[in-house]
Amino acid sequence: MRTHTELPEGYELLDMVEPVVEEHEPDRQLAPIDEATITLLRRATRIGLALGPVRQVEDSLPGRSGYDVPLIFVIQTHPESVVRWSRLVVDLSASRGTVVADMSPVLVDGEHPVEIETTMGAGLTFQVASSLVGAELTPQITRRRTVYCPRITSSGVGFTTAYWDFRASDQEFLHVNEELRLLVDAPLGAPVDAKVTMRVRIMPRGLGRVIRLTGKLGTSEKLFRLAEPAAAASDPLDSPQT
Repeated sequence: MRTHTELPEGYELLDMVEPVVEEHEPDRQLAPIDEATITLLRRATRIGLALGPVRQVEDSLPGRSGYDVPLIFVIQTHPESVVRWSRLVVDLSASRGTVVADMSPVLVDGEHPVEIETTMGAGLTFQVASSLVGAELTPQITRRRTVYCPRITSSGVGFTTAYWDFRASDQEFLHVNEELRLLVDAPLGAPVDAKVTMRVRIMPRGLGRVIRLTGKLGTSEKLFRLAEPAAAASDPLDSPQT
């Protein structure tokens, strides 16, 4: 997992959290949790999200503005745990009139690493090109390129909430260290605030039961400022008072 000092230039760490167990989960109620499992849970699986430099882009509609929001989502799994799937949710409903214009990646499905290149297209959209990564290539993470290993699906274009789901392929584990792009369509001159939720489902190695861990970045009491007009730009980690 990247540490704060290992993030790409211009990225700021939003948060790094240790998930907490949801006691009401049905899969927790199927059998009592024994001492060995409790000890295993204390070997933390960590979730992190970083926000990169946000660019304000021109919108084709009058009175509207676009924001290109880069994110890095990471999960560091304890060696004695296996991550089966994870989900990142970015909820823009706190910013009235703001919707998801586009997302990247939209879909990654396969057993081989894929290189994704995302650039701005016409009409407030992303243009995405992908190619398989062969042994002769040396993938590098830059502003626009990332190598994706898990299966990724997303949804939310045209709505107020963006979802990215990460699932393991036929490999034994899911490793998440992904660069994502979110294109936001907002009223001109209005800041963009978001509530971010991260969820991961893990399975302790050697045990036949699944335990859900949940971590949250931001709540209804404190939202993250994802973007704001250039004239009012400030620290991207500042959160509005609610």
